Amino acid sequence: MKKINKFLLLVAFSAAAFSCSKDDDATPEKSLEDVAFSMSGSSSVVTPPSAMASSDDTYAIQATSYVNMANAMSGYLQYFKPPQGSVKSSTPITVANGRVAATQTEYLVYTWTDSQGSGMSIAYQVSEQSDKYVFEIFIKYSQDEDWTRYVYAEETKDGSEGLMHIYGVDDVVFITYSWKHTGDNFDFVISSIEDETAFEINIHVNTKTKAGSVEYVMNDELLYKMEWDAAGNGTWAYYVEGEVEESGSWEV
Repeated sequence: MKKINKFLLLVAFSAAAFSCSKDDDATPEKSLEDVAFSMSGSSSVVTPPSAMASSDDTYAIQATSYVNMANAMSGYLQYFKPPQGSVKSSTPITVANGRVAATQTEYLVYTWTDSQGSGMSIAYQVSEQSDKYVFEIFIKYSQDEDWTRYVYAEETKDGSEGLMHIYGVDDVVFITYSWKHTGDNFDFVISSIEDETAFEINIHVNTKTKAGSVEYVMNDELLYKMEWDAAGNGTWAYYVEGEVEESGSWEV
């Protein structure tokens, strides 16, 4: 395999089933206490065909690793479920890299202390805009420090589209997840900048059949494209300067 780099090390979680249902009717108004991030109940975001995920073929493994990079997002969802004993408030948390909008007039904030004994404080904040909900995670490493944004996410009220920013040091976004549901089709994009190199992974799957495709892009240049059917059999192509240099297929 060629040009596999540190960005691929973000793969952290195994796949499990994921689905999202939608109502064709208008989404009714909710209390913020009833609002939940649609993926917060899932252990994974995208599920590859089981035979592909268990294959020992080099390129089936590579395709599965790209899919599992989407599932790394699941690791942040633990903070979207405030534990019992959290302190509830309607006073918003604002930080230097905040996104408070004029249309957001109501907030629901939960704060708690990390149960692992680190002394770190965590806050989960939900607010509403005209067409979407906003979900934010803040952390405070000690009581003497200010809140720092860790996660910013937003999602349309019907759950059909959304994005999530993960913040690193100096309030810089180091990875962004974005997605869109259209019927059984699910498009998911992972983007990041590392050492002035931009990476992007574009995943398309059919949530019913699990057939799909993925493109791996570096600095706007396509490097790999892979496609697989519902059984997990697939094809791959490696690109150099926009042209296919190598290609092949795998069977499971």
